Amino acid sequence: MTYAAFPEQYSTAPVFNTKAVVHETGVPADTFRAWERRYGIPRPQRTAGGHRLYSERDIAIIRWLRDRTEEGMNISQAVLLLTSALAAPLAGAPARTLEQITDELMLALTRFDAHRAEALMSEAFALYSFEAVLLDLIQPVMVAIGERWHQGAITVAAEHFATQFVRRKLAGLLNLFAGGAGRPLIILGCAPGELHELGALLGTIFLARRGWHVVYLGPQVPLVDLLETVRMLQPALVCLSATTHETALQLREVGRALLEAFPRIHFGYGGRAFNLHPELRTTTPGRFLGRDARELTELVAELLAPGSPPAGPP
Repeated sequence: MTYAAFPEQYSTAPVFNTKAVVHETGVPADTFRAWERRYGIPRPQRTAGGHRLYSERDIAIIRWLRDRTEEGMNISQAVLLLTSALAAPLAGAPARTLEQITDELMLALTRFDAHRAEALMSEAFALYSFEAVLLDLIQPVMVAIGERWHQGAITVAAEHFATQFVRRKLAGLLNLFAGGAGRPLIILGCAPGELHELGALLGTIFLARRGWHVVYLGPQVPLVDLLETVRMLQPALVCLSATTHETALQLREVGRALLEAFPRIHFGYGGRAFNLHPELRTTTPGRFLGRDARELTELVAELLAPGSPPAGPP
Protein backbone atom coordinates (compact mmCIF):
# COMPACT_ATOMS: atom_id res chain seq x y z
CA MET A 1 0.00 0.00 0.00
CA THR A 2 1.58 3.29 -1.08
CA TYR A 3 0.94 6.76 0.26
CA ALA A 4 0.08 8.91 -2.72
CA ALA A 5 2.31 11.92 -3.41
CA PHE A 6 4.52 12.56 -0.42
CA PRO A 7 4.68 16.18 0.85
CA GLU A 8 8.12 16.98 -0.64
CA GLN A 9 6.52 16.99 -4.09
CA TYR A 10 4.27 20.00 -3.41
CA SER A 11 4.59 23.75 -3.75
CA THR A 12 5.64 25.73 -0.68
CA ALA A 13 3.91 28.96 -1.82
CA PRO A 14 1.60 30.22 1.01
CA VAL A 15 -1.79 30.67 -0.69
CA PHE A 16 -4.48 28.83 1.37
CA ASN A 17 -6.29 30.28 4.38
CA THR A 18 -7.41 28.18 7.34
CA LYS A 19 -10.93 27.65 6.00
CA ALA A 20 -9.55 26.29 2.73
CA VAL A 21 -7.28 23.88 4.57
CA VAL A 22 -10.18 22.53 6.62
CA HIS A 23 -12.17 22.06 3.41
CA GLU A 24 -9.30 20.29 1.63
CA THR A 25 -8.31 17.97 4.47
CA GLY A 26 -11.37 17.46 6.64
CA VAL A 27 -9.18 18.11 9.69
CA PRO A 28 -10.56 20.69 12.17
CA ALA A 29 -8.57 23.89 12.44
CA ASP A 30 -8.06 23.40 16.17
CA THR A 31 -6.41 20.05 15.47
CA PHE A 32 -3.77 21.13 12.96
CA ARG A 33 -3.11 24.32 14.92
CA ALA A 34 -2.39 22.12 17.95
CA TRP A 35 0.03 20.09 15.79
CA GLU A 36 1.71 23.35 14.77
CA ARG A 37 2.11 24.52 18.37
CA ARG A 38 3.30 21.19 19.74
CA TYR A 39 5.40 19.76 16.91
CA GLY A 40 6.19 22.69 14.61
CA ILE A 41 4.36 21.21 11.63
CA PRO A 42 2.71 22.30 9.46
CA ARG A 43 4.55 25.62 9.09
CA PRO A 44 2.19 28.29 7.73
CA GLN A 45 3.33 31.82 7.00
CA ARG A 46 1.41 34.85 8.23
CA THR A 47 -0.01 37.84 6.48
CA ALA A 48 0.64 41.40 7.65
CA GLY A 49 -2.60 41.11 9.62
CA GLY A 50 -1.40 37.96 11.42
CA HIS A 51 -3.59 35.44 9.51
CA ARG A 52 -2.11 32.05 8.65
CA LEU A 53 -1.52 31.10 5.02
CA TYR A 54 -0.77 27.48 4.15
CA SER A 55 0.98 25.94 1.15
CA GLU A 56 0.14 22.85 -0.89
CA ARG A 57 2.91 21.11 1.02
CA ASP A 58 1.31 22.06 4.35
CA ILE A 59 -1.98 20.58 3.17
CA ALA A 60 -0.25 17.38 2.06
CA ILE A 61 1.44 17.10 5.45
CA ILE A 62 -1.88 17.53 7.27
CA ARG A 63 -3.47 14.86 5.09
CA TRP A 64 -0.52 12.52 5.69
CA LEU A 65 -0.76 12.94 9.46
CA ARG A 66 -4.53 12.52 9.30
CA ASP A 67 -4.19 9.23 7.42
CA ARG A 68 -1.61 7.85 9.84
CA THR A 69 -3.74 8.69 12.88
CA GLU A 70 -6.77 7.11 11.22
CA GLU A 71 -4.71 3.92 10.81
CA GLY A 72 -4.25 3.84 14.58
CA MET A 73 -0.92 5.61 15.02
CA ASN A 74 -0.87 8.36 17.62
CA ILE A 75 0.13 11.83 16.47
CA SER A 76 3.57 11.87 18.12
CA GLN A 77 4.47 8.61 16.38
CA ALA A 78 3.20 9.94 13.04
CA VAL A 79 5.21 13.14 13.42
CA LEU A 80 8.34 11.13 14.22
CA LEU A 81 8.01 9.10 11.03
CA LEU A 82 7.22 12.22 9.01
CA THR A 83 10.17 14.25 10.23
CA SER A 84 12.48 11.30 9.73
CA ALA A 85 11.26 10.93 6.17
CA LEU A 86 11.58 14.65 5.42
CA ALA A 87 15.21 14.45 6.50
CA ALA A 88 15.94 11.88 3.81
CA PRO A 89 17.41 13.18 0.50
CA LEU A 90 14.31 12.49 -1.59
CA ALA A 91 13.28 15.89 -2.96
CA GLY A 92 12.26 15.62 -6.59
CA ALA A 93 12.79 11.86 -6.70
CA PRO A 94 10.01 9.67 -8.10
CA ALA A 95 8.40 7.17 -5.75
CA ARG A 96 10.10 3.80 -5.91
CA THR A 97 8.78 0.33 -5.33
CA LEU A 98 9.49 -1.62 -2.17
CA GLU A 99 11.42 -4.11 -4.30
CA GLN A 100 13.80 -1.36 -5.42
CA ILE A 101 14.27 -0.11 -1.86
CA THR A 102 14.77 -3.70 -0.68
CA ASP A 103 17.70 -4.26 -3.05
CA GLU A 104 19.36 -1.00 -2.01
CA LEU A 105 18.80 -1.60 1.71
CA MET A 106 20.37 -5.04 1.52
CA LEU A 107 23.37 -3.57 -0.31
CA ALA A 108 23.74 -0.74 2.23
CA LEU A 109 23.58 -3.12 5.21
CA THR A 110 26.09 -5.57 3.77
CA ARG A 111 28.44 -2.63 3.08
CA PHE A 112 28.15 -1.36 6.67
CA ASP A 113 26.58 1.89 5.40
CA ALA A 114 24.33 2.90 8.31
CA HIS A 115 23.74 6.41 6.93
CA ARG A 116 22.38 5.09 3.64
CA ALA A 117 20.33 2.43 5.40
CA GLU A 118 18.74 5.11 7.62
CA ALA A 119 17.81 7.17 4.56
CA LEU A 120 16.28 4.15 2.82
CA MET A 121 14.22 3.24 5.88
CA SER A 122 12.95 6.82 6.10
CA GLU A 123 12.02 6.72 2.43
CA ALA A 124 10.12 3.48 2.86
CA PHE A 125 8.13 4.75 5.85
CA ALA A 126 7.28 7.88 3.89
CA LEU A 127 5.97 6.02 0.87
CA TYR A 128 4.42 2.84 2.26
CA SER A 129 2.27 1.72 5.15
CA PHE A 130 3.85 0.84 8.48
CA GLU A 131 2.95 -2.83 8.17
CA ALA A 132 4.21 -3.08 4.58
CA VAL A 133 7.61 -1.68 5.55
CA LEU A 134 8.01 -4.20 8.35
CA LEU A 135 6.72 -7.28 6.52
CA ASP A 136 7.58 -6.53 2.89
CA LEU A 137 10.88 -4.71 3.33
CA ILE A 138 12.62 -5.40 6.64
CA GLN A 139 11.68 -9.06 6.96
CA PRO A 140 12.66 -10.08 3.39
CA VAL A 141 15.92 -8.15 3.66
CA MET A 142 16.91 -9.92 6.86
CA VAL A 143 15.90 -13.35 5.52
CA ALA A 144 17.99 -12.73 2.39
CA ILE A 145 20.96 -11.54 4.42
CA GLY A 146 20.72 -14.64 6.62
CA GLU A 147 20.64 -16.90 3.57
CA ARG A 148 23.65 -15.12 2.04
CA TRP A 149 25.55 -15.59 5.29
CA HIS A 150 24.74 -19.32 5.34
CA GLN A 151 25.97 -19.56 1.73
CA GLY A 152 29.21 -17.79 2.62
CA ALA A 153 28.42 -14.84 0.35
CA ILE A 154 28.80 -12.29 3.18
CA THR A 155 30.86 -12.28 6.35
CA VAL A 156 29.69 -12.93 9.88
CA ALA A 157 30.54 -9.29 10.65
CA ALA A 158 28.22 -8.04 7.88
CA GLU A 159 25.37 -10.26 9.10
CA HIS A 160 25.87 -9.07 12.67
CA PHE A 161 25.96 -5.42 11.59
CA ALA A 162 22.71 -5.78 9.63
CA THR A 163 21.01 -7.64 12.47
CA GLN A 164 21.99 -5.07 15.09
CA PHE A 165 21.00 -2.16 12.86
CA VAL A 166 17.53 -3.59 12.25
CA ARG A 167 17.11 -4.62 15.87
CA ARG A 168 17.83 -1.07 17.05
CA LYS A 169 15.28 0.31 14.61
CA LEU A 170 12.63 -2.18 15.70
CA ALA A 171 13.34 -1.61 19.39
CA GLY A 172 12.82 2.11 18.83
CA LEU A 173 9.47 1.43 17.15
CA LEU A 174 8.42 -0.85 20.00
CA ASN A 175 9.11 1.94 22.48
CA LEU A 176 6.79 4.21 20.50
CA PHE A 177 3.87 1.85 21.05
CA ALA A 178 4.44 1.05 24.71
CA GLY A 179 1.17 1.07 26.60
CA GLY A 180 -1.79 -1.27 26.66
CA ALA A 181 -2.85 -0.48 30.21
CA GLY A 182 -6.07 -2.27 31.08
CA ARG A 183 -5.74 -4.87 28.31
CA PRO A 184 -4.75 -8.54 28.72
CA LEU A 185 -1.01 -9.16 29.10
CA ILE A 186 0.83 -11.09 26.38
CA ILE A 187 4.36 -12.47 26.82
CA LEU A 188 6.39 -12.99 23.66
CA GLY A 189 9.81 -14.46 23.09
CA CYS A 190 11.80 -17.18 21.37
CA ALA A 191 12.18 -20.88 22.10
CA PRO A 192 15.21 -22.07 24.09
CA GLY A 193 18.23 -22.05 21.80
CA GLU A 194 16.52 -19.80 19.24
CA LEU A 195 18.80 -16.91 18.27
CA HIS A 196 16.72 -15.44 15.45
CA GLU A 197 14.29 -13.02 17.06
CA LEU A 198 13.11 -10.95 14.08
CA GLY A 199 9.73 -12.67 13.77
CA ALA A 200 9.01 -12.48 17.50
CA LEU A 201 10.04 -8.83 17.65
CA LEU A 202 7.87 -7.95 14.65
CA GLY A 203 4.93 -9.73 16.26
CA THR A 204 5.48 -7.80 19.48
CA ILE A 205 5.48 -4.48 17.61
CA PHE A 206 2.29 -5.34 15.71
CA LEU A 207 0.49 -6.31 18.91
CA ALA A 208 1.70 -3.26 20.81
CA ARG A 209 0.60 -1.03 17.94
CA ARG A 210 -2.89 -2.54 18.23
CA GLY A 211 -2.97 -1.60 21.91
CA TRP A 212 -2.16 -4.94 23.56
CA HIS A 213 -0.11 -4.98 26.76
CA VAL A 214 3.05 -6.86 25.73
CA VAL A 215 6.21 -8.02 27.47
CA TYR A 216 9.00 -9.05 25.11
CA LEU A 217 11.59 -11.52 26.45
CA GLY A 218 13.88 -11.75 23.42
CA PRO A 219 15.84 -14.75 22.07
CA GLN A 220 16.74 -18.01 23.84
CA VAL A 221 14.22 -17.96 26.68
CA PRO A 222 15.04 -20.84 29.10
CA LEU A 223 12.09 -22.87 30.31
CA VAL A 224 12.79 -22.29 34.01
CA ASP A 225 12.92 -18.52 33.49
CA LEU A 226 9.78 -18.55 31.38
CA LEU A 227 7.85 -20.48 34.03
CA GLU A 228 8.97 -18.09 36.74
CA THR A 229 8.00 -15.07 34.62
CA VAL A 230 4.58 -16.53 33.90
CA ARG A 231 4.08 -17.29 37.58
CA MET A 232 4.96 -13.70 38.42
CA LEU A 233 3.03 -11.87 35.68
CA GLN A 234 0.05 -14.22 35.10
CA PRO A 235 -0.36 -13.30 31.41
CA ALA A 236 -3.38 -14.14 29.30
CA LEU A 237 -1.18 -15.51 26.50
CA VAL A 238 2.38 -16.75 26.06
CA CYS A 239 3.63 -16.79 22.48
CA LEU A 240 6.97 -18.27 21.38
CA SER A 241 8.78 -18.34 18.04
CA ALA A 242 11.07 -20.89 16.39
CA THR A 243 12.85 -20.69 13.05
CA THR A 244 14.54 -24.11 12.87
CA HIS A 245 13.29 -27.66 13.21
CA GLU A 246 15.47 -28.18 16.29
CA THR A 247 14.19 -25.13 18.15
CA ALA A 248 10.62 -25.98 17.14
CA LEU A 249 10.99 -29.31 18.95
CA GLN A 250 12.26 -27.46 22.02
CA LEU A 251 9.30 -25.08 21.74
CA ARG A 252 6.96 -28.07 21.75
CA GLU A 253 8.37 -29.29 25.05
CA VAL A 254 8.18 -25.79 26.54
CA GLY A 255 4.53 -25.55 25.52
CA ARG A 256 3.69 -28.84 27.19
CA ALA A 257 5.45 -27.85 30.42
CA LEU A 258 3.82 -24.43 30.41
CA LEU A 259 0.30 -25.76 29.91
CA GLU A 260 0.81 -28.42 32.56
CA ALA A 261 1.90 -25.79 35.07
CA PHE A 262 -0.62 -23.12 34.00
CA PRO A 263 -3.59 -24.81 32.29
CA ARG A 264 -5.70 -21.65 32.30
CA ILE A 265 -3.18 -19.62 30.29
CA HIS A 266 -3.26 -19.56 26.49
CA PHE A 267 -0.18 -20.76 24.65
CA GLY A 268 0.56 -19.83 21.05
CA TYR A 269 3.47 -20.23 18.67
CA GLY A 270 4.75 -19.36 15.23
CA GLY A 271 7.89 -18.81 13.21
CA ARG A 272 9.64 -19.90 10.06
CA ALA A 273 9.94 -23.54 11.20
CA PHE A 274 6.16 -23.93 11.36
CA ASN A 275 5.70 -22.17 8.01
CA LEU A 276 8.19 -24.44 6.22
CA HIS A 277 7.13 -27.62 8.06
CA PRO A 278 3.36 -27.43 8.75
CA GLU A 279 3.41 -31.00 10.08
CA LEU A 280 5.12 -29.68 13.23
CA ARG A 281 1.85 -27.98 14.15
CA THR A 282 0.09 -31.32 14.64
CA THR A 283 2.31 -32.28 17.58
CA THR A 284 2.79 -28.85 19.13
CA PRO A 285 0.44 -27.86 21.96
CA GLY A 286 -1.43 -24.59 21.94
CA ARG A 287 -2.44 -22.53 18.93
CA PHE A 288 -0.53 -21.79 15.74
CA LEU A 289 -0.77 -18.00 15.44
CA GLY A 290 -0.28 -17.49 11.73
CA ARG A 291 2.44 -17.14 9.15
CA ASP A 292 3.38 -13.54 9.89
CA ALA A 293 2.80 -10.66 12.30
CA ARG A 294 -0.26 -9.48 10.41
CA GLU A 295 -2.02 -12.83 10.89
CA LEU A 296 -0.80 -12.93 14.48
CA THR A 297 -2.68 -9.78 15.45
CA GLU A 298 -5.92 -11.12 13.99
CA LEU A 299 -5.63 -14.53 15.63
CA VAL A 300 -4.66 -13.09 19.02
CA ALA A 301 -7.79 -10.94 19.00
CA GLU A 302 -9.80 -14.07 18.29
CA LEU A 303 -7.98 -16.17 20.88
CA LEU A 304 -8.35 -13.62 23.66
CA ALA A 305 -11.95 -12.81 22.94
CA PRO A 306 -14.14 -13.16 26.07
CA GLY A 307 -15.07 -16.78 26.74
CA SER A 308 -12.36 -18.34 24.59
CA PRO A 309 -11.01 -21.47 26.34
CA PRO A 310 -7.26 -22.13 26.64
CA ALA A 311 -5.76 -24.48 24.06
CA GLY A 312 -4.25 -27.52 25.74
CA PRO A 313 -1.89 -30.22 24.47
CA PRO A 314 -2.85 -31.89 21.16
